[in-house]
Amino acid sequence: TDSANVYFGKIGIETRGSTSQFLSPKKPFSIELRDAAGNGKDVGLFGLTKEADWALIAPYADKSLIRDALTYQLAASIMPYAPHTRFCELVQNGQYQGVYVLTETVKRKRLGISKADSTMLSGDALTGGYIIKIDKNTGNPAGISDGFMSQYTEIRGQKTAYLYHYPKPEDIKPPQVNYIKTFIRDFENTMKSDNFSNDTVGYAKYFDVNSLIDFFLINELTRNVDGYRLSTYMYKDKNSLTPTLKMGPVWDFNIALGNANYCGGEKTSGWAYNFSNICPDDGYQVPFWWTKLISDKKFNRKVKARWQALRQTAFKTDRIMGIIDSMTNLLNAPQARNFRTWNTLNQWIWPNATVTGSYNGEISYLKTWLTERIRWIDGAIETLQVSEHPKNPLYTDIFPNPSYTLQDVQFAYYLNADISMTLRIFNTCGQLVNEQKITQQQGDNTLFWRGNGEKGLFIYQLWKDNDLWERGKLVKY
Repeated sequence: TDSANVYFGKIGIETRGSTSQFLSPKKPFSIELRDAAGNGKDVGLFGLTKEADWALIAPYADKSLIRDALTYQLAASIMPYAPHTRFCELVQNGQYQGVYVLTETVKRKRLGISKADSTMLSGDALTGGYIIKIDKNTGNPAGISDGFMSQYTEIRGQKTAYLYHYPKPEDIKPPQVNYIKTFIRDFENTMKSDNFSNDTVGYAKYFDVNSLIDFFLINELTRNVDGYRLSTYMYKDKNSLTPTLKMGPVWDFNIALGNANYCGGEKTSGWAYNFSNICPDDGYQVPFWWTKLISDKKFNRKVKARWQALRQTAFKTDRIMGIIDSMTNLLNAPQARNFRTWNTLNQWIWPNATVTGSYNGEISYLKTWLTERIRWIDGAIETLQVSEHPKNPLYTDIFPNPSYTLQDVQFAYYLNADISMTLRIFNTCGQLVNEQKITQQQGDNTLFWRGNGEKGLFIYQLWKDNDLWERGKLVKY
């Protein structure tokens, strides 16, 4: 019934996402605005940058509905570019589909880098622009290479895949492939050398250091369980404009901010970059060079200074809470319509770390999680350093969580010494409902807890003598 349309015309549309399009009944879409002849048509939807390609992100497991939009807004305040968004409600073929997030996709024009086409194959023109993505290799037309693999293996033999995002795999030419592949491999070789931190020939020769730091802080603020290893972009302009790679833009935070119950994603403590020590069996690992960066004291000092500066501005707790309030106020009526269509507030949706049962509860959980996460980083940033081995002990999995009342909860943990620990489980009234002494040998171990038919939210704590080593939440229903 609106009096006018922002855009009325043809589109191309398809489902998108490596995981969400298959796991979620609420489908995310890629859309291309098209003219009468079927060619891409640049339009600035809702005042956003003119482009033909857009994403309709479909918050489903993210019951706050705002994790992506919130993170992009925070990133946009500290990085040259982050995707801009608009909340909307989608009606598809006459059927209401709920709250979506119209999102700018990662495109050359939005990043403001030089065009690279088939005629720009030598000299300065060959050096940019490029957009490379670290992600799952989901496949392209037969005979076309998506990208190239790192020449170095991570833990358990995995290798990082560097995928061509721009130019597209079907468009990139052999001289362009050779240039960007050689550039990144020279960077990796440097990171394996003793001179990796040298101001002249080290990583600063290849990467814009400020972009590395801001990318690091966004992923750590949100404790992004996919951070660094998936949905990770980097881009490079021509040497005459910018001779180094830049990290970004950031992308895909729907299971960040405490919304993942695996690999430490629900925890407000611990560094996300340390993923390989937490989940060494995962098929997608953080590139080795992040650990090398953190081992450089100069890099650490800059990270610390940047965090402390941002805590007075973009990352000020009150400012972040104000953004959350602004978004949720806007969504007050739409969220109710969304959850009438998708009745998920009382359901565990993979990979939720908690089930609150209400939209207000989801927002309260997000605020509490972020507040505790910021507080932890405030302290931990003072002594940021490489952790070469898992904390002793370190939980690697709690499954299932949430759990049915009569189902065992499995605590899988690792000990790299023969020590005695105590596992304590409390209800929300602070009453101790279970205590188990742990005396295990070095290696992988498993504990089970069923309880006595209790339902609700519980807090588990792991103690060594009088020191609290680990804590978290679990739900039985």
